[in-house]
Amino acid sequence: MWTDNETSLDLLGFRVHADLIRSVVTDQSLLPVTLGVFADWGGGKTSLMKMLEQSFDPDAWDKGSEEHERCERTACLYFNGWLFEGYDDAKSAILSSVLIALGEHKRFGPKMRDGCASLLKSVNWMRVAHLGLKHVAVPAIAAYVTGGTSIVPSLATSVGGLIPGAATNPDSAAAPKAKDAGEGEGEVDWEGLIKKDQSSPGPLDVRTFREKFGKLLQDSDVDSLVVLIDDLDRCSPERIIENLEAIKLFLNVDHTAFVIGADPRIVRHAISWKYSDHDGGVEEEAPTIVTDYLEKLIQFPYRLPRLSPAEIETYMALLFCQTHLTDELFEATVNACDEHRTNDRYSVFGYSAVEQAAKKAGTAILPEQLVNALVFSAGAAPLITEGLKGNPRQVKRFLNAFVLRKKLAEVAKLTNIKDDILVKLMILEYSNDKKFRELYEWQASQNGFPSQIQTFEGALGDTIEEGKLRSEIPDEWAKPKLIRWLKMKPSLSGIDLRDYFWIARDRLQSSITGMSMVPPIVRRVFEGLISDNAAMKSKATISAGEFEEVEVEMLLELLERNVMQNPSKKASFDAYRSLIEGNVRDAASQLASAITGIPASSIPPAVGGDLLTLIKAKPETKPVLHSVIESLKGTDTKVGKMITQLSKGKG
Repeated sequence: MWTDNETSLDLLGFRVHADLIRSVVTDQSLLPVTLGVFADWGGGKTSLMKMLEQSFDPDAWDKGSEEHERCERTACLYFNGWLFEGYDDAKSAILSSVLIALGEHKRFGPKMRDGCASLLKSVNWMRVAHLGLKHVAVPAIAAYVTGGTSIVPSLATSVGGLIPGAATNPDSAAAPKAKDAGEGEGEVDWEGLIKKDQSSPGPLDVRTFREKFGKLLQDSDVDSLVVLIDDLDRCSPERIIENLEAIKLFLNVDHTAFVIGADPRIVRHAISWKYSDHDGGVEEEAPTIVTDYLEKLIQFPYRLPRLSPAEIETYMALLFCQTHLTDELFEATVNACDEHRTNDRYSVFGYSAVEQAAKKAGTAILPEQLVNALVFSAGAAPLITEGLKGNPRQVKRFLNAFVLRKKLAEVAKLTNIKDDILVKLMILEYSNDKKFRELYEWQASQNGFPSQIQTFEGALGDTIEEGKLRSEIPDEWAKPKLIRWLKMKPSLSGIDLRDYFWIARDRLQSSITGMSMVPPIVRRVFEGLISDNAAMKSKATISAGEFEEVEVEMLLELLERNVMQNPSKKASFDAYRSLIEGNVRDAASQLASAITGIPASSIPPAVGGDLLTLIKAKPETKPVLHSVIESLKGTDTKVGKMITQLSKGKG
């Protein structure tokens, strides 16, 4: 089993990306610079950021080497932007955090501490007197920066604790004091340093703050200040903008580099929200504003690629090696893989390569479980890559679920479970939970041998042209992604599926896809669609229109669940209507499916009017929605009466 935590251990082959980014952010001719590390949810952004952070540790390089000398003159700070979400103002939180982290820095802290304290005082003055920054208690920030057990959003209204002579900050007694990272012992009393500072802060403007911050870096002999800001895409739109503005307005001075890890679609979504008409629709010029704003903030956008089948197989092989090999042998295997990638970035580091690495390290025979796992990886990697779109996080979670089910099968003495069949079924479970459940119902009613799958597979030939599917395959199963799944080897025709669904029975109650498997951008759009804010709903509809097929399916599944759980609330029905009007594929058919799955008596009557309006405005929806309208019309319900009344022209 593998944890879902970020790691600096490079199993993905991302070291090359980290090296490239490090070369940019340490190039004095390019500074100051802001670089965006962009990837989808689970695409490896955090792992890359951790590799970057580790690469700036001088101890990671040979003393006297050029890289060691460069790292000695570089201060690298890592922040999780999402942890500032609880603060009233992320701007003051990130400003305070950067200053405290610099003051705590192992090499530069002692030189910078007094200057950081003075600037912390300035942050408070800007909050109170000039720029509207809100209060963030220094002890709480210090607890986070220096590894406190939690980051407590202390939102005291007093300026106490930051201004000499003011009342004591109420959090100061309880908050843990940070250790002096420069000396390895003692404590840094930030509030004491701030009170001790004799400078008069005054209501500083942005320019003055930047000048003082730049001079602080210059006086401390820092060649490059590299700030890594991760998980920005998990923040609310307000916090995303505040973080970006703090970087651009206050901190982007000479010798600084900011590396921001995020899903670019969420950042664009936040910027668009910022420049929307919050009382109505999105302004016409918003798309241009979004692009211009993003380009000004992030000079170097860098997109992490999705993993190929060969890279997925290598990743799976290394994960299994991590489980079945000793730490020493695993380290030797990873080093061998790094060398392999340097010489050949296109082929798999699989069974034979692992075996050679083990022999070179003095181990002649690999554990049998590892051999079986590597053979499994070779066969399953193409299926997993296709089903999970080369997403590292999904691959790891998939393998965890696979291993658990295999263990359950062993305990239950189910000896007929085949890896490739289990993988194929789990891919359907991950990619289309609704069809997975439908397949479960089919096999349950037919003693494990669903005739529908046999019919579908029989209707598909290797040479059949897409778009010319035979009529035996219904429309809801004729989508390209499901057709590709049906074509995956092995065939399920003639396979008893009962045991496979038995070991997945817990997930049939609560699918492993769940909300935890839904990317943040999909959740963000879902929340926008069901909100009462017209601008958010409009922006969410536009974003949904740009989704890939799998993301549309996830979004529609969330909406369907919401309808099932809240059938009397109109918000989800309105969301469907927005998607249909926005020409989002399959929205009309999913609305029809959702309506037929709930009691007609619970449907708000206004939904009937919406259905009639839709088929009039969107004639292409009539074949899908007409039968639903007629079905509701025949019921003795409020929505049925509404449809009848409006159809007769009495509405």
